[in-house]
Amino acid sequence: MTLPQAEKAIANGIYAAVAWLILDLGFLFQEHGAQTLSVLISQPVLAVGVVVVIACIAGLVYKSRLAAGVLFLLFIVPNVLRVIQGNIPDGIFLIFALLLLYFLLTAVIGAFNYHQLTKGKPADAEPD
Repeated sequence: MTLPQAEKAIANGIYAAVAWLILDLGFLFQEHGAQTLSVLISQPVLAVGVVVVIACIAGLVYKSRLAAGVLFLLFIVPNVLRVIQGNIPDGIFLIFALLLLYFLLTAVIGAFNYHQLTKGKPADAEPD
């Protein structure tokens, strides 16, 4: 993977994480309506999850390997647990989940490759 490909993979991971966050908040708003904010306040686990995802998205902007890995794990672990419990997603949700999984995984690979390719290079160095 080249440096521009790594940067593109990270950017696609940012878009996928934002889409995932909007989708989750949309489902929460659809289920609870006007009380969505009070649900987030009354259930601190949901609020912390939203804050962590937003922080990881901000970390991906700075090409953080940790943020990419945490986002990938935050997406894959609940989905694997749902499948183990027998709640297999169907239709468009399965396609969307696989698409997000692909982009988040490539963001992890891109973040590691980005740091591998830029290791030892000063940020302001001019090319030869």
